[in-house]
Amino acid sequence: FVVLSIILTAAFLRLYRISDYMTFLGDEGRDVLVAKGILEGKLTLLGPRASAGDFFLGPIYYYFMAPFLWLFRLDPVGPAIMVALIGIATVFLVYKTTKEFFGIKAAVVASTLYAVSPLVVAYSRSSWNPNPMPFLSLLTLYLTYKAVENPTWKKFISIGLLLGVALQLHYLGIFLIIIVGIFLLVSKFH
Repeated sequence: FVVLSIILTAAFLRLYRISDYMTFLGDEGRDVLVAKGILEGKLTLLGPRASAGDFFLGPIYYYFMAPFLWLFRLDPVGPAIMVALIGIATVFLVYKTTKEFFGIKAAVVASTLYAVSPLVVAYSRSSWNPNPMPFLSLLTLYLTYKAVENPTWKKFISIGLLLGVALQLHYLGIFLIIIVGIFLLVSKFH
């Protein structure tokens, strides 16, 4: 019941009147236009320009956006709802991970704080390529821990795919790759 209450609170804070509270600026408009182009058959291998440096990220975020843009009949609120749903899933993942490592009390506190954090809620209401990173990072680190604990090729392939997606969402995914690499290296020789 407690977990369900936390998840429902997170869902309410992220989805209630999302179209009134979401951010929609130039970057979001550009992303929607590219995703609309994908729906029209104009596939791309080039993602958004990185904010630091003169290079482009991968296009995976555009392809994540496209089905939600289609479902909401080209309304930009569709991709924002996608990010909100990922944000809700992150609350559950925070609960699950914290419970496994630190116990149920810590899990309730951590997931509640993440569910109601004003900054996290604000970022969970707008479609922007870095916004799914908390979910992706935590899932990658959790899966890496599980892969070290009980190694299977399936887990390592999943980790590789998650790292590839993280790198396409934001260039700071490089740090996630380094952390996973160090963790795997240390665990191999430990």
